[in-house]
Amino acid sequence: MYILSELFGDCPQVKIVETFAENYEDTLSGPDIARMTGITKATVYAHINKLLKEDIIKKVRKVGKTQLYQLNQDNTKAKIVLMLERFIVSERLGKLVEKEKTGAVSKFIGASADAVELASL
Repeated sequence: MYILSELFGDCPQVKIVETFAENYEDTLSGPDIARMTGITKATVYAHINKLLKEDIIKKVRKVGKTQLYQLNQDNTKAKIVLMLERFIVSERLGKLVEKEKTGAVSKFIGASADAVELASL
């Protein structure tokens, strides 16, 4: 979805943080993140190292030689990112529901007016 990228710009670190936020319960590898974001593996690993230093993500386990990472939900910054993304998604869904309701009401009113007009003929 890349909602945060729309707000903060289309930069690799934002996309990577957002990928962790959207998949906060999952463990992700560097190649997973590269595939999901379209960012080169070298760039992904450079940002992973920054995010590890900030404690926003954490190393979870290794599968063979592949290191898996996860959003560190105990970190205040990570919590804020997760809450911000959830809030924006919730707000957008609310607007879509309102738009749908308005469209449905308009269609209903239009259909009712057509029915009244036909009945009067």
